[in-house]
Amino acid sequence: MHKHKSHASNDREAKVDLDGDGSADSIVLEVSEDSVGGFLLKINDKSVKGRLGDIPTGFFVRDIDTSDRFTEVLVYTPGPSDDDEYLLYQYDGKRIWELGHLSRWPLFLGNGIVYVKDWMGFWEKVDKFVMNKKERRLRRIPQELYYVGVKATVAQSFPIYQTPKSPVILANLKVGSRIEILAWLPQFERDEYSKQWYLIRTEYGLLGYAPFEGIKVADLPMAD
Repeated sequence: MHKHKSHASNDREAKVDLDGDGSADSIVLEVSEDSVGGFLLKINDKSVKGRLGDIPTGFFVRDIDTSDRFTEVLVYTPGPSDDDEYLLYQYDGKRIWELGHLSRWPLFLGNGIVYVKDWMGFWEKVDKFVMNKKERRLRRIPQELYYVGVKATVAQSFPIYQTPKSPVILANLKVGSRIEILAWLPQFERDEYSKQWYLIRTEYGLLGYAPFEGIKVADLPMAD
């Protein structure tokens, strides 16, 4: 039995064996004229409606897990400004299953694991997703900390704290000293961007916390 492993094209129509039965399945994407981001995905005689944040340009086909018989369909939009979005689908010959939603820059390892990178203003966040075959869902694996690893120079003295939102100051950082912003704390991601907390290593090896608005440095690689 031949299985298509990867199709890199961004299509509106294709014929690919999705369920591993040895026969090509007809895939058609119809973009909605009535609602921005809306679409209808047809696979053989089955169909499913979905919606992305912007107009879909087509779909990709990827084999998320080469150990199973399925090959997945990813409906895609680049968004207005490289805000890539994907809705993932799996077809088992009887039904189309929505596996999940991904944004920005996914890397498919082919073993049921997907790494997704996202730009966070001055650093790149990496999330891990794993295929749950029983639920037919791609699940994100939460991290207690996200690695940042950005070095910078203190432009204005600022405090780092013993714990996040603690009144206890661990150190006041010296102007001109070099620090490393080690990690981001996701438990504060619902706060305003300026108030989210980071773990900082001083030039003497101390570890303390500061909100983004309190980090006074001269050379962060800021970009949208």
